[in-house]
Amino acid sequence: MIRVKKGLLVSCCCLSLLFTTGCWDRVEIEDTGLVIGVALDNMEDERHTPQFTLQYVVPSVLAGEKGGGQELPFHNVSIQESSLFEGGRTHSTVTSRSPNYAHLKVLVISKKFARSINLLQLLNFFFRDHEIRRTVHVLISEEDASEILDIKGGIEPIPALTLYSISEHMETKTGKMPSVSTLGDFSEKMSSNSSVMIQKVKAINGGVQVIGTAIIKGHTHKMIGELNDEETFGINLVTGEAKAGAITGKDDRTDQIITYEIDNLRSRIVPKVKGEEISFNVNIDTEGRLSEDWIESSDAFDEKFIQKAEEQIKKEIKRMIESGLMKTQQDLRVDVAGFGDSLRIHHPKMWKKIKEDWEERFVDTEIDTKVNVHIRQFQTQGRKINKQE
Repeated sequence: MIRVKKGLLVSCCCLSLLFTTGCWDRVEIEDTGLVIGVALDNMEDERHTPQFTLQYVVPSVLAGEKGGGQELPFHNVSIQESSLFEGGRTHSTVTSRSPNYAHLKVLVISKKFARSINLLQLLNFFFRDHEIRRTVHVLISEEDASEILDIKGGIEPIPALTLYSISEHMETKTGKMPSVSTLGDFSEKMSSNSSVMIQKVKAINGGVQVIGTAIIKGHTHKMIGELNDEETFGINLVTGEAKAGAITGKDDRTDQIITYEIDNLRSRIVPKVKGEEISFNVNIDTEGRLSEDWIESSDAFDEKFIQKAEEQIKKEIKRMIESGLMKTQQDLRVDVAGFGDSLRIHHPKMWKKIKEDWEERFVDTEIDTKVNVHIRQFQTQGRKINKQE
């Protein structure tokens, strides 16, 4: 009996070896080209042939194994092909390591290209490829996108990582850029023909700056215009995305600046439907701190001064909102602040009737804005040292 059991055990062990094949599709890290950033530019021919630039990481330089500080930790390669998939394969003919997109962080598209081509079609390769994550950040560049990926300034040694880090500052530092638009967000918006705000990047003083907005029209899937930093901030206030940032107003009496830092902000878009007429109320409540003022006689311990400062900041917020809405509603004729979504949620029957031509109708829609500002803190200084008694 024991011999039978031993024989059965040996047979099972031998049989299991047949199914122990290991990782048959394994690719050694030394043979893989880690792509960290991608740039897309227009070659200005009749077919709108894209220039496909990949930014590869050079691990040996990052690890300090070679170069002595002279070599760059990244390597950019540009290829022109009729399709991006073919361009990726062509990259394998000019580099020693085949491109791998599993660690891709940013995708930069030049403004010129974004204005001339259907972006939903252009990015089809990125939506389909199994290696590419839907969390990749999408940005529109003022200059050629390949130039942006070649800028070496900044704390981060790799340009793509610099862009990735800066683009996330909207959540904690500033409202002068829209929230991050990922490949997943972009695919969802474009597939539903919804207009979308994309972060803009430009070269500045040997480095890069992410500021302002590129507007992509939902029905054309092309860039139709842009917002400056002030207009962007205004739309972020309407959407409630401006969770951080500084707002500077001016004192009526002295014409000196008062700077308010947002600590918390809530925005509610309320649709009103009367028959066939549609209008909206935008209610904004924000709490924050008085971070700076240049008024010599200011006294943050004085409730009247705080109330007056709140009024000045309220005026500035309403001015920025009006600026952003004027640009999007009247000039660009797009709804990127979510008014249509609010209407869809609260009045689904009305939305079903007008959704196909909503943005045309949105142009003539009345929007009323109400703002409440509450200064809860004034940092470590209340009364100015040289305050006149």
